[in-house]
Amino acid sequence: MSEAEQPENFETRRAHGKAVADQLRAECESAGRPLGWFDAVYRGADGDPAMVPWGHQKVRPELAEWLAALPRDAPRGCVLDVGAGLGDNANALAEAGFRVTAFDISGEAVEWAAKRFPHPNIEWAVHNLMDPPPAAWRDAFDLVCEVYTLQALRQSMRAPAIARLPDFLKPGGHLLVITKATDGPPEGETPPWPLQRHELDVLAGTLEMVSFEYLDAEGGGSPHFRALYRKPD
Repeated sequence: MSEAEQPENFETRRAHGKAVADQLRAECESAGRPLGWFDAVYRGADGDPAMVPWGHQKVRPELAEWLAALPRDAPRGCVLDVGAGLGDNANALAEAGFRVTAFDISGEAVEWAAKRFPHPNIEWAVHNLMDPPPAAWRDAFDLVCEVYTLQALRQSMRAPAIARLPDFLKPGGHLLVITKATDGPPEGETPPWPLQRHELDVLAGTLEMVSFEYLDAEGGGSPHFRALYRKPD
């Protein structure tokens, strides 16, 4: 948001962007392309982040808090940022000392993010999490960050998406998952659809849980959780 822009103008456009995104999602689902709406949203936004409902233009605070708590002398290594969107989380990871590979299903998003953050330690890529990892990414990362991407998927797609995440990790690597949480089934016809804790049980056969914590949402609203897993050596 520019300094001259009034907050109410941004919020008005954001509300319109949410309505447009919901319409695009419904159209793509009806056409048998349930993930096609992401690229359509970024393309239709035409460079206006207010038209991207999840485009916060800042690192998510739950990730920023986690990064700030890392020991300064701890090795950083290579990280994969899942569903990078407009790139704020990827940039925060790079600024924290990681070598970042950031991907999104939307080529429009990747192009936009790369222009916003031409960081030398970020490699941008287009990839669909539902597909097998590229050979160069398999067992390649010290850390995989999944921050608020799974909650944009319908429940029927989440288990296979979650099951893909360990494939990217080196032995000894860690998976960080941050998402909205619910004790019951996801509600409503429009995302975000909060996750139930048991949905991560699909990871139990391949990863060890290191920590799990519920977090209060910024500004109230639904609780969130932050979970950390480790791939055995």
